[in-house]
Amino acid sequence: MASSLEPIVVLSLVVGVIAAVIFAGVLVALIVFTVRYRDVRAGSAPQIHGHRALEIAWTGVPLLLLAIIFVLSLVTLGQIGQGATFGSLEPPLHVDVIGHQWWFEFRYAGGAVTANELHVPVGVPIELDLSSADVIHDLWVPELGAKSDVVPGQRNVMRLFTARAGTFSGECAEFCGLEHAWMRVLVVAEPRADFDRWLAAQGAPASGAAGRGLEIVGSAVCSSCHVVQGQVAGTPIGPDLTHVGSRTIIAGGVLANTADALRAWIADPQRYKPGALMPKVPLSSADLDAVVAYLRSLK
Repeated sequence: MASSLEPIVVLSLVVGVIAAVIFAGVLVALIVFTVRYRDVRAGSAPQIHGHRALEIAWTGVPLLLLAIIFVLSLVTLGQIGQGATFGSLEPPLHVDVIGHQWWFEFRYAGGAVTANELHVPVGVPIELDLSSADVIHDLWVPELGAKSDVVPGQRNVMRLFTARAGTFSGECAEFCGLEHAWMRVLVVAEPRADFDRWLAAQGAPASGAAGRGLEIVGSAVCSSCHVVQGQVAGTPIGPDLTHVGSRTIIAGGVLANTADALRAWIADPQRYKPGALMPKVPLSSADLDAVVAYLRSLK
């Protein structure tokens, strides 16, 4: 099955073959000369100084190889940067990706929004439209071979494809500030049926438990930066919290999404991620427990 990374794979194979041939040639020449002239009494190797044909050859051949690699690299960059050319019969799934200091936001058609966790269907080409809300970032998922700059005011396109289910770790690969190292991402590849169920659930309004937790999140303390679709009409500066309870990680990958970790994060974000825009929220222990319970209910 063809992959969206096929141009990169082809370029890598060409460069690898050229490098292997050069390495083999040098190794063979080294062995031949070592064996043939190992006895200094048999005479030294013939001198080739001034041999014009050889000098032209070992100057021209490397230049030709470099020119070939240069042209192939330009062609590959063009294929990556232009429209999708997938071998799959499935149409590509488009996802908007927005880089923030220091977390990634993923927006799907239909209204589903998540943070730091990208879900994709297996066997379907994925086209990511990359943009940044602040500085230059770089989305990199090593196991999927994908890497691209996320630049303010510029639309870059990155393509993913995986034929197997699994969870793949990614990160920001461009220094973007104090907490650059804690700008992690998870790519969850799952069968199409499972993905469709997840997407439908993520696109639905929040169904969190009403009560004291909802009241606090709906106040100016949380709603000044966060939104909970259907329950809290806040300002979307920070991550959308509509289904935060279903996520694996929080705070850009600093902490696992557990009740204890969520409580500690809300109580003192700067302890875990110095420089993060989220301030320390002055809540009583009872109010903090109520907020954690509410956020955990947002599945």
